[in-house]
Amino acid sequence: MLGHDKVSLSIIDDIKSVVDGLTMIDWKSEGVTVAGTSSNGVDGLELILREKPDIVITDIRMPRMDGLTMLRELLQANIACKVILISSFTDFDYAKEAVRLGAFDYMVKPFTVEDIVGAVRKAKAHIMQEREDLLNVRDMEFRLRESMPLLRQEFLRLLVQHRTSWKEAAKRWEFLDLGLQPQGLIVLLLEIDAFQEHEVELSMHEVELIRFSLHNIAKETIREHAGGMLFRLEANRFVAILNDPPSISATQIAERCCKNIESFTKFTVSIGVGGRAQSVAELPDSYKQADQALSYHLFTGGNGAISYDEIPRTNKQTPLSLDGKEEILLALRSGNGERAAALILQLSAAMQGATLRPNPEYLRSYYEELAASIIRTLFELVSLDEIQPIVQSYKAKTSGLGVALSVLEQQLTALCRDGGELIRKNTLSEGQRVIFKSLEYVKQSLERDLTVGECAAHVHLSVSYFSSLFKKVMGMTLIQYITAERMQKAKSLLIAGVPVQEVSSAVGYEERRYFSEMFKRTTGMTPSEFRASYHPESSGV
Repeated sequence: MLGHDKVSLSIIDDIKSVVDGLTMIDWKSEGVTVAGTSSNGVDGLELILREKPDIVITDIRMPRMDGLTMLRELLQANIACKVILISSFTDFDYAKEAVRLGAFDYMVKPFTVEDIVGAVRKAKAHIMQEREDLLNVRDMEFRLRESMPLLRQEFLRLLVQHRTSWKEAAKRWEFLDLGLQPQGLIVLLLEIDAFQEHEVELSMHEVELIRFSLHNIAKETIREHAGGMLFRLEANRFVAILNDPPSISATQIAERCCKNIESFTKFTVSIGVGGRAQSVAELPDSYKQADQALSYHLFTGGNGAISYDEIPRTNKQTPLSLDGKEEILLALRSGNGERAAALILQLSAAMQGATLRPNPEYLRSYYEELAASIIRTLFELVSLDEIQPIVQSYKAKTSGLGVALSVLEQQLTALCRDGGELIRKNTLSEGQRVIFKSLEYVKQSLERDLTVGECAAHVHLSVSYFSSLFKKVMGMTLIQYITAERMQKAKSLLIAGVPVQEVSSAVGYEERRYFSEMFKRTTGMTPSEFRASYHPESSGV
């Protein structure tokens, strides 16, 4: 065959004149090349096996081996060619046997040149169609091979996110040739540390190159110790599924991934290691466990592996108080960003000093709530053009789950310092600054009997001027402000279940009866009624 549209032809007949006549036909104009002739069946079979022509014209009756026997031999040798049998016999049994053996056509002598050329054209058309079909099949096979990594990734993504029985997954598992046993599986969740911060400084090509490099290093590290598959889940996250290795733990493999990535790139990764999934159906459990373990890198700063078995098992988070938030916001409103930053660090130190570490997601939401309050305050006091850059910088450097607690603290304190400086320089009048400073003092003294004179002395003003300035800045008298703050604190304590008598003392009222009257005057309910509205099962103590 000379090309996709060319075919080769061999002619086998014991009558020389027939061979000569068939050879003399202008086959070239038909896109056919003659690939040898033979005068008997044995030599003809050798010719076909050697040249592998596309079409064979052969007589049925020949010395040494007849055409039907040759057909049987070709069938046994799995030689794919179109055989056109010719014979001077009109016996139907020959034709029937020829068709059964796979002959393409059967012609009876005498025949014309047009007859034989027509038969060859027909055979050629079949060959062209078969080649086209084969090309299509090969193209589809090529495309399938090319898309196999994507198909594997999509399948595994579904398995870790949706509970699927082995019966449902078995066929695709086998077809995709995952190289994994469907039992004893462990999920690793990898996240590139501080990726959002680096990403803004890099081109798209550099970002993709980093992802590709980290993917390959992790994949090769895993394959050294266990059968596994690794695929990208998000921009900065990868998922690995591996069979539980016999001689090394999955956490140790994860630690080696971290070490190799740090050694060969300028990046580090954090890894969460899930528990063992006995079957494919349990993969979502291992994935969720890996995600929970990964969240605890909030405390580590990353570049390491944490196993689900290492993290505390708690179903309920002990509440963290946000009482200090108001004091932070007051310091910020007064333009004292350094004070606000110091208060944040105090809160953080208290939380980290707790016997049990808070749940990472809970703690993150705590910081997000605090940050949102600070940002709202800044927007209220500083023009958008001035405050937008430092707010955007904070959001860019703290977005994503992989940000360490130390980074959150650092960026939050920087936001306070920068925002406080803008407030101090551009927004607050001297009178506002003095009053906001006095509010910090008031907040710290709600539990005792506080006088206007004491507050005025704290900011070095006369009682009358302080009272006038306070009402001008805050829109209420100092006594009204103190009462409102005391009632707000009392609400929080009542909801938390503190007895009414203790709440009364905590907000500066020696007599419970007087506190109850003031509380009802402010809220329309007695302290016990207010608490019962949140906790219907509570008593009136």
